[in-house]
Amino acid sequence: MTAIDPGRLDHAHRLAQAHQLTRSGDLDGAAAIFAELAEDEASPDRAEAGAGLSAVAERMAELLLEEGDPGQAADVLVRALSVDAVADVADAARLRVLLGIAHLELACAEFAAAVEDGRGEGADADTGALAIELLARTLPLRGRDADAATVWRYGLDHPDQALAEQVRLRLGRDVRPAVSATPESPESTP
Repeated sequence: MTAIDPGRLDHAHRLAQAHQLTRSGDLDGAAAIFAELAEDEASPDRAEAGAGLSAVAERMAELLLEEGDPGQAADVLVRALSVDAVADVADAARLRVLLGIAHLELACAEFAAAVEDGRGEGADADTGALAIELLARTLPLRGRDADAATVWRYGLDHPDQALAEQVRLRLGRDVRPAVSATPESPESTP
């Protein structure tokens, strides 16, 4: 006769419950159970719970980004990545990329707010031009080329001629990295 470990059965039951909650769309409930099991160093299902938490956090963050809440998406991802069992799974890189996307969205919002703040009387032309450039150069990273063109046009047509001139200079500068498509040997570089 084999002894049955009641702790193992409880963990297996909780893991099954988390998977069921995931399928039913209760991502918060599933994340709570997966996180509890993933953080329990004695849990025999720690690795599976980490993988489950990773998948749920990814879905939650994607939904939050679609809803226009990159700050909350970033919070979800940071919390998930702080769990060792999640940071160790193969999908951790995907979570980190998604976290970067959330931060890009947050950056765009801050740059746009700075552009708005710069519309006031006596606004700093240097800061305004920098905000316009950063917003216009970041938007294409999120697939928003038309919005970037609109931002550049706004800066170029700005009534403050000092700001418009700075935007013109910023638009014309080459910001591409000096990297060639073929690797050069150390001897061939000047």
